[in-house]
Amino acid sequence: MKQIPSFLGLMAILAVCIAQTSCQSKEEIFRQQYVVEGMMQYEKHCENCHQKDGSGLKDLYPPLAKTDLWKRLNANQIACIIKNGQKEAILVNQKPYQNYMPGNAKLEALDVAEIVTYLRDKWGNDPRIFPLDSARLALKNCP
Repeated sequence: MKQIPSFLGLMAILAVCIAQTSCQSKEEIFRQQYVVEGMMQYEKHCENCHQKDGSGLKDLYPPLAKTDLWKRLNANQIACIIKNGQKEAILVNQKPYQNYMPGNAKLEALDVAEIVTYLRDKWGNDPRIFPLDSARLALKNCP
């Protein structure tokens, strides 16, 4: 008889756990997937210069964390910089960075969308997804 209440208690805990994990919407799960994929793309293509913590590399490469970039640049502009690079100096937190940032022509629109989503989520205080269609349009209209 003592095993039945213990079994029922275990079943109740299991039911609560299942309910908690199933409460996330499809949209939130999709957004989280973009963030995780974006993080992996960032680690592969961006981290070497901008560092894992987004602090940049001394006076060579600008930081991405704790910067004014997220107030001055929109997602479309960031997408274009990621894909095509940055030839001109860029001002970050009142400091100019002169180094050329090479683009990555091999990145697909989905890769760029995921990186932008990750960057905005991580350092831009903007948890919104940057949709694939928006990335395609932005990359098509880059200057």
